[in-house]
Amino acid sequence: MKKTIRYLFLSVFVFVFSQIYEYFSHGVYSNYMLYAFLIPFLGLSVPSFLLHSLKKALPANSRFLWKCGIATLTVGSIYKGILEIYGTNGYFEFPYLFLGVTLCVSAVITCIGKQELIVEREGQGRKEYLES
Repeated sequence: MKKTIRYLFLSVFVFVFSQIYEYFSHGVYSNYMLYAFLIPFLGLSVPSFLLHSLKKALPANSRFLWKCGIATLTVGSIYKGILEIYGTNGYFEFPYLFLGVTLCVSAVITCIGKQELIVEREGQGRKEYLES
């Protein structure tokens, strides 16, 4: 549950950052900047809450790839929003999107390809992953 709360705070931070940035942009706004907080919220907070509720865990490799993909998509959205607010174009919009989606898809493939069992040790509360 701690992770879910951390991810919620991350989403709130992105939301506050985008609101402050748009406040100082003299009335110009971008939907990419405005809705950038939804990427960590829907990509990290909601899945973390669901996994915690279902008492499931994902392999470490899949979690790492997924977090990297969501971070890349969030930064790419903020970058695109900044460029739209300034009225310019850049060359990195597509690479952010492509890399973020590629990382998320590879996380899903890694998770599906590696079926693992969760074994909790008695009295220690630690989770170990055993390949099946």
